[in-house]
Amino acid sequence: MPDSFATYKDQSFGFTLRYPKEWKVEETQGNPPQLAFISGPGAAASAPIQGIVSLIYNSEMTPADAVADNLLPQFTDREGFRTLEEREVTLLGGDPAFQIAFQWRTASGLSQGLLQTTSKDSRSFVMLLEGAQQEFQANAQAIQATFYSLHPQEPTPLGIPRSQALTLYFDDGPLTLDPAIAQESQSIQYIMQLYSGLISFGPDLALKAEVAKGWEVSGDGTVYTFTLRENARFHDGRKVTAQDVKYSWERAAGHTLSPIASPTVGTYLDDIVGVADVIQGKATEISGVEVVNEATLKVTIDAPKAYFLAKLSHPVAFLVDRSNVEASTGSLAPWWLTPNATGPFSMNTWEPGRLLVLDANKDFYGVPPAVPHVAFYLFGGVPTQMYKTGEIDIAHVFPDELSEIRAPANPLSKEMVETPELSLFYVGLASDKPPFNDPLVRRAFLMATDRQKLLTDIYSDSQTLSQGFMPTGLPGYNPAVPPIPFDPAKAKELLAQSSFKGPEGLPRIVYLTTGTTGPSALVTALANMWKANLGVQVEPTLVSGSNYFYLLPDIIRIGHIFDYGWIADYPDPHNFLDVLFHSGVQNNVGKYSSKEVDALLDKARIEPDREQRVQLYQQAEALMVQDAAAIPLYFGRDYSLVKPYVKGLVFSPFGMVDLKGVSLAAR
Repeated sequence: MPDSFATYKDQSFGFTLRYPKEWKVEETQGNPPQLAFISGPGAAASAPIQGIVSLIYNSEMTPADAVADNLLPQFTDREGFRTLEEREVTLLGGDPAFQIAFQWRTASGLSQGLLQTTSKDSRSFVMLLEGAQQEFQANAQAIQATFYSLHPQEPTPLGIPRSQALTLYFDDGPLTLDPAIAQESQSIQYIMQLYSGLISFGPDLALKAEVAKGWEVSGDGTVYTFTLRENARFHDGRKVTAQDVKYSWERAAGHTLSPIASPTVGTYLDDIVGVADVIQGKATEISGVEVVNEATLKVTIDAPKAYFLAKLSHPVAFLVDRSNVEASTGSLAPWWLTPNATGPFSMNTWEPGRLLVLDANKDFYGVPPAVPHVAFYLFGGVPTQMYKTGEIDIAHVFPDELSEIRAPANPLSKEMVETPELSLFYVGLASDKPPFNDPLVRRAFLMATDRQKLLTDIYSDSQTLSQGFMPTGLPGYNPAVPPIPFDPAKAKELLAQSSFKGPEGLPRIVYLTTGTTGPSALVTALANMWKANLGVQVEPTLVSGSNYFYLLPDIIRIGHIFDYGWIADYPDPHNFLDVLFHSGVQNNVGKYSSKEVDALLDKARIEPDREQRVQLYQQAEALMVQDAAAIPLYFGRDYSLVKPYVKGLVFSPFGMVDLKGVSLAAR
């Protein structure tokens, strides 16, 4: 290669390219990403040669010529288009490729282009250069040299060898890394790696100390005194103090020095005396939080509650660094792009839509992570295909893939991990307005839903049919809850008995759901069931998937039915029945209200006897099912593929992956 050539290297997606030094190269962002834009050698001319190098992820192993054939139709509608040559070539690195030379007519005369594709693992690299034919042919040697120089390689983000990084693919990055704001698993999965709070839950669902090394509880159960670890530090090395905890909680509650609108603080810190006053703007400090000294924090709650400690495991109670937060004041870039937190990993690099890399926190107060780095690819193809080709170490398995992977003859069957989740997925009903303010209508929709058919047809029986609202494995789960019947005839009868006298009397019904291109298979199936079994037409309305849960409390005013899913934050019935269905709570999106249910939940909040608490929750659940507070669909199960060399990975029943204990053995 002549010295007049420069080298472009993309470590994140794994390729190098040589090109003439006088050519202009620009990186661009996109989805799929256009990793390089090449303009030259006539960049200053009226018709420069231009092109791209793009990356495509395939759903299956796809040879280079097939990729080229799939791409070519987008060019064929050009005036006078014709192919000049199609041929297989071998690149300088030894990789096979496929080239198609073509031409077409423009107002300025003939133009020419060269399309090249080469496949590596699940990736296909596409190179395209186009320009005026005279200019193109004059630079044919440089163009071919550039194309032949493309060399796909194993990705090494930031130069980190694969042996030093646990590599995963998540199809999107976090929406926020502010623990006081996040309320969906997409963001919380990352937050759990970066931040920590006073306590957490271990794999056995037992409480464990984090930043707090211990705590004492007063005899009446209302005062908790926490002692902090001497070695708890922020990522920049500053020692954690009790004042940091107080600041973090007051910030989440929205004190005037750092106002934010936390959607979760009223749910998870509301038991602390004085939190409500800060939320309502009546105070700037939480009166129930006292800094005794640098290492001691005293917290007073409004009544003895068995679940209080558990709620402190939620991200809203995690610690943030005041100087880190306030350094971004007046800046367009939020502070959490570079968070100074206390968790097992620290932020290295975040390229939205491409890559997020975490580094092990060697000064972590617990056992420091064994794996030096974690690389999350935020753009890719089918996870199982990337897993098969060795590009990632862990892959989520989707329901339609299960039967193939579970087959005994499939070697991947031995690498699949199945994890029951403490989760509930249901169809919510807006119970505060017509037609679902009538319990007979709610019951009719419930009994007109063939939930088992949905699980079989859409989820391949990968999930567990729910008969109530407390999932299997949760303390208080009641296996004796009577099965919810599928009875279209009874459903029609109930609808006729309702205040609307049948389907003709119902108002327009809007179903709010996630999506961008159309309703999901689940929503379509539900709409068809209700039309067939009740004679009722519902209208799906799509909401941006990434922002759905943030928008839902506001946009529910235009809807009547909605998708909802909930994964436990702590293993207590309170986290499902009270947090989701008590008439006075924020997460009760459907505004379900029952005096009988509220009374049982209120009593369970302060009941000290465990067995009696469970009985109260089970009574409340039975009333909710009878009242059709919502349409429960299933309790979740997660399926993942894990490479045999990945050791110490923990899948949490809370739907999270605990990475701090991971090590990578020799492959």
